[in-house]
Amino acid sequence: MNKTIRNIGIGLFLAGAAFQIKELVEKESISSTATTTDEAYKQAQQELTEVKKQLAELQLDLNAAQQVQTVAPNETAETETPEEQAPTAASMTLSIEVGMTSSEISEKLADAGIILNKVDMDNYLSDQGLAGRVQVGNYELNSSMSLKQIAETITR
Repeated sequence: MNKTIRNIGIGLFLAGAAFQIKELVEKESISSTATTTDEAYKQAQQELTEVKKQLAELQLDLNAAQQVQTVAPNETAETETPEEQAPTAASMTLSIEVGMTSSEISEKLADAGIILNKVDMDNYLSDQGLAGRVQVGNYELNSSMSLKQIAETITR
């Protein structure tokens, strides 16, 4: 009977050891998968940041090209008919108050004709991390300024 009890005890010990080994092996494989997922997530975040920067640069280039395109036809019209006066660049004093969002600021600029598209300005401020750095105050702005110049002026 002692031998039977000893054999049962040894069997339980071995079964417990086998279950413990199995659990350790499974945890290691899960943690290595999680590490790979974390690394892939970090890499995807870096790629997203780079794409956002490229998009912001493309938006600036597009806005500059649109401004050049709108200025170029006016210059041709001036050379053909000197009696007509060239349209002046729109200008305004932008008053930024406490609590204003970048969307509200962009809308004011678009309504005044300083920028062509309020969404482009709002996206530029967000993508460049400048939306939270806008300073309260009054700023002299005009339509010949690029989005970058406007952003630099209002975030000083």
